[in-house]
Amino acid sequence: MSQSSRIPALNRGLQDAAAWLRELARMPPFQSEEQAYAAFRAVIHSLRDRLEMHEAVHFAGQMPTLVRGIYYEGWVPSRAPNDERTLPEFLASVREILGPGQPADAMPLKPATRVVLEFCERKFDTGQIRHVREQLPRHVQELWPSYAAAVGT
Repeated sequence: MSQSSRIPALNRGLQDAAAWLRELARMPPFQSEEQAYAAFRAVIHSLRDRLEMHEAVHFAGQMPTLVRGIYYEGWVPSRAPNDERTLPEFLASVREILGPGQPADAMPLKPATRVVLEFCERKFDTGQIRHVREQLPRHVQELWPSYAAAVGT
């Protein structure tokens, strides 16, 4: 019997995180779980760093345990929120977190970011998504699929 099988909470957390990753990896433009993981991590870190601390914590509260650990990795709350005001600045943040030579490096960045945000809309409470989205600059908000419904277009 493996060590992790003796700790049900860890097994459940691992299963939940793996299920999220498999689901995201099936969404285009992702071609592998590695690409999906790299893009997901980069986008949620960029979101986290743009949010007020209390909103960042509320957002994390709806994540499976292991996903929450990924989200909090490297977080410096005293630097949040950053002052990114434009979509190119936000996407540059995502690109920087991805780093060179990562599996997601070859993907189109804006569509991959949009798909991660669509995935988040599926997984998180609608009210929570609205709070997160409203803390972002308008051009970044437009990446969220729910933005058009919110503004009535």
